[in-house]
Amino acid sequence: SRRRGIHQAGFFGAGTYLCAALPVARTLLRTHSYDIVHIYFSLPTGALIPALPLGNIPVVVSLRGSDVPKYDERNATLVAAHRMLRPLTRWIWKRASRVVPVCDSLGALARETLPSLRYSVIGNGVDLEHFRPPTSDDVRPATPVRCLAVTRLIERKGVSDLLRAWSLLPRGRFRLEIAGSGPQDASLRALAAELHVKTDVHFVGPLSRDEVADRCRQSDMFVLTPHEEAFGNVFAEAIAAGLPVIGSAVGAIPDIVENAENGLLVPPGDPAAIARAIRELGDDPDRRAAMSARNRARAERQLSGDRAADRYRALYAE
Repeated sequence: SRRRGIHQAGFFGAGTYLCAALPVARTLLRTHSYDIVHIYFSLPTGALIPALPLGNIPVVVSLRGSDVPKYDERNATLVAAHRMLRPLTRWIWKRASRVVPVCDSLGALARETLPSLRYSVIGNGVDLEHFRPPTSDDVRPATPVRCLAVTRLIERKGVSDLLRAWSLLPRGRFRLEIAGSGPQDASLRALAAELHVKTDVHFVGPLSRDEVADRCRQSDMFVLTPHEEAFGNVFAEAIAAGLPVIGSAVGAIPDIVENAENGLLVPPGDPAAIARAIRELGDDPDRRAAMSARNRARAERQLSGDRAADRYRALYAE
């Protein structure tokens, strides 16, 4: 396909994916015997279904976020596309043997498009060996308090709110590293300069999974306050690494971040609330340590990749 990047397809990239995938999928279905066809993203991927020789093979469709109408209403192009493709979206969900949103809030949103939709929620899994708390060998200085955000640099992720929150914090006390890339990269860097937070906020660009895991072990808190979010792998990875989380009370974030228990939840789009939460945890290392222990235990109990795989295997067995 001709997609722009690993986390950014665009409509041209999605279209070229469909063109490239269709002959491959048709050949595989004609030359192999499959028990299940599993579609990730009802659009664009589910648009292949009418052109595939599926016969009676059951189809599982996983909903991931932007493939659900009304998920990202700030993106006018996406809103228009969903409006035009609404009949196809409804047909795909009706055609599927099982529909699997990544969180219950996404399933509820999907029901606004298809009220009769029945779904099974299965969240993402985390590699708990890869994302783990620091050991005694991972030495971290006491100051500044190091905060990490891992995200695509797009509007709905709320990175501009983080920059405005940092402008309200005392200089030199809190350091923010923003890992990721996206179309807002240049404008966010310009905003950081305009707000005079460049000495405390560092854009480190896209990182590999190994590098993200290392950054988690070197950080004191994970901070990301998106305006919309489905599951948010980065939150699960931060929790597995034992990082206290400051997140927004949207999507599935409250499902894995319990306010005042293993992190703090704030309203989306509220830099003052973000700044207060950062100071509250930043000034209390004992509380952060307690949250860190609770987060690792939560990850082992709820977020392992094996647990997610077991739930999919049980669904396949049906």
